[in-house]
Amino acid sequence: MSIDPTKMAGGFGIPSLQKIAADPADRNNQRFNQVLDRAVNHSKTIENSQLQAAELAKFAQLRLLQGLFSIDEGKADDGFYPDFQSVDLLQKMAAQQSQILDKYYANQQPSLLKPEQKGRSEIEQMIDQVAKIVSLAPELIRSVVTAESDYDPTAASHAGAQGLMQLMPATAQELGVQDSFDPLQNLSGGCRYLKQLLVKYDGDLDHALAAYNWGQGNVDRHGLKNMPEETRNYLAKVKNLLEPHPT
Repeated sequence: MSIDPTKMAGGFGIPSLQKIAADPADRNNQRFNQVLDRAVNHSKTIENSQLQAAELAKFAQLRLLQGLFSIDEGKADDGFYPDFQSVDLLQKMAAQQSQILDKYYANQQPSLLKPEQKGRSEIEQMIDQVAKIVSLAPELIRSVVTAESDYDPTAASHAGAQGLMQLMPATAQELGVQDSFDPLQNLSGGCRYLKQLLVKYDGDLDHALAAYNWGQGNVDRHGLKNMPEETRNYLAKVKNLLEPHPT
């Protein structure tokens, strides 16, 4: 097949294709080359490197298919010529192979899943460590964690509270917590805050828990008798979790 050096495909070093010859064997080959030329020229317009790689893979697949369907010159007189009624047939075959390869390579990509969350046993160990540092009963910390987030370090409320002990962003900042979704940071900050409230209210658990849930300002201004129902239910839940239950 003659090549016109003035019509090289830009960037790929592949010659432009000539008109289909009258010979049937050449006609099949040149139909095939038209598909290749179309695929290569199309890939020039793709800026994404991954898509370019996919186009080049399709080009390689078409080369393999050409080897399967091309006519051996020594057998050109036996009268056998594959009859491709449409060049699209070959494109469909290549597309099917591309889909299979795309699925394969997609499975080889590194996982983009979020890091595995801390398990409950790890959180229990953290609670024991923080309880010793802050001088709080670990049972109280566990009850608060259960009431606040049910041990979910990724928990977030509609009001914006975050993490195991549901720290508000402003409170977390005051406590030096940089990441409220980090279990250890959240536990450390939440327990220090709860200890501060117990000290402020002279060890009165109801006042401390109400302030933790409702806010110190509300408790100081309105008192426990005017607690909203949500805070009353919160106190009841935490205190119920603290009580020993028969097994």
